[in-house]
Amino acid sequence: MGIRKSIFDGYHEHNIYKRLRSKWAEHFNIYPQLPFTKIFDIESLNVNEKEMEFLKKTNIDITICDKEDRPIMCIEFDGLSNGYNKGSEYIQIKKDPLRKKKLQLKLRVASKNEFPFFIISYDEEKNISEHIYLTIIDSIIGQTIAKMNFLEAANKLINQEINIMDSMNERDRSEYLHDIIKSIEIGMELEWDPIARMAAELQAVLFQRNIVLKMSYKPLSKPELPDVDLFDDEGLEKIKKAMADIEWHGYEVTCETLKGKVIETAWVRNFENEWASPMIIVKNIAELLALYEAARINGVIV
Repeated sequence: MGIRKSIFDGYHEHNIYKRLRSKWAEHFNIYPQLPFTKIFDIESLNVNEKEMEFLKKTNIDITICDKEDRPIMCIEFDGLSNGYNKGSEYIQIKKDPLRKKKLQLKLRVASKNEFPFFIISYDEEKNISEHIYLTIIDSIIGQTIAKMNFLEAANKLINQEINIMDSMNERDRSEYLHDIIKSIEIGMELEWDPIARMAAELQAVLFQRNIVLKMSYKPLSKPELPDVDLFDDEGLEKIKKAMADIEWHGYEVTCETLKGKVIETAWVRNFENEWASPMIIVKNIAELLALYEAARINGVIV
């Protein structure tokens, strides 16, 4: 019997907590090691006796709440198995059947409650570069908050514009509504995702100064997607299956600058879910890396 040296299970978990507090505490309350039952009502769950006993005893590494302490999302750091989740499915890299059952059960409960629950590991914790102190998990949080706030913002703006839309024909109204929705999506992303926001700010500066002349984007994946005819039903089925089997999403971004071409590539694991898209996140990361390097070689950033 004795007193533990720390409430955290290891360095990385503690590091994630400190970093998230430093970046997000202005907007949210962030708690370590909260009991699972503080977030989820488990009494009505369809689980067996052992599963119920586990859920009553287990904790969650990081819980993000609003300023009134309403839970918004949870994060588990899986250093032992280097795993992550793809929606409600736990993907384990280093095999541990018992650990898999436990984390899969947590995901199952979160999914039943339509609650954002992310399992991350070292790839999502590290900085996206040695000069940019932002992480994939920062972007996951930002994209999730943006998605949560989208509906309220959309309804508010549409209600403000309803008289204008009522005077339009069906086609014009549809296009106008599409533009409103797109502008809100972009606005929410720039407000909450620090990687997307930094990329947009750098891009504005570099284009205004005519330092970046052109940008191009190339999506990547591991395994690579098959080369098929997308107008053929069989080809579409092959693409759907290949998309489901993707383990890594990537993007290559090229900047044509006054001092030459800059090419940067980024990769993220396929943690596809309803809250945060790995394809959007990796595109933003690759874009930021390319813009940052373009700014550096052209003397905008020292």
